[in-house]
Amino acid sequence: MTTDEYLLRLERNLMTGSARWVADFTESFRDYRSGGASFDLMARGGMRTKGLLLSRVFSYLSLPNYQAACLAYTREVNERRLRSLLRAVSRFMREENIDWAWLVLVRTGPFAATVEKAVGGISLREIGVALVDVEARRVVTSPNYVGKRMADHVRCFR
Repeated sequence: MTTDEYLLRLERNLMTGSARWVADFTESFRDYRSGGASFDLMARGGMRTKGLLLSRVFSYLSLPNYQAACLAYTREVNERRLRSLLRAVSRFMREENIDWAWLVLVRTGPFAATVEKAVGGISLREIGVALVDVEARRVVTSPNYVGKRMADHVRCFR
């Protein structure tokens, strides 16, 4: 599987697959520039679902309308680049009023051990980070709640 095939599957999973149980991703963009970084994929949406009348009423009365985003990056990443990407995502979240975000770093082949260690040490509450090796079909996520929740939804290799 190539990174482009993976991005297509990720986008499909966000828009119509299992990730719809987490957020209603309603729009998606390729080659999205924000905060000094260029992301290969950006999808955004909200927590309130659309549906039949009863579903909408229940959603409106019981769920907060948090805004969510998923940003994917496929170029080479080291610790320094990871920090700059996290700053770019934080800036994007402030500018666009996003409440939480997933940052998916995709490559063919393993990530450096220092990058995996850095992701394991991320303590940001509102940004989850996943390292996806499409060759080995391996996913490593940040230990925060948002990172743990994204593990099943970015594992779209089939």
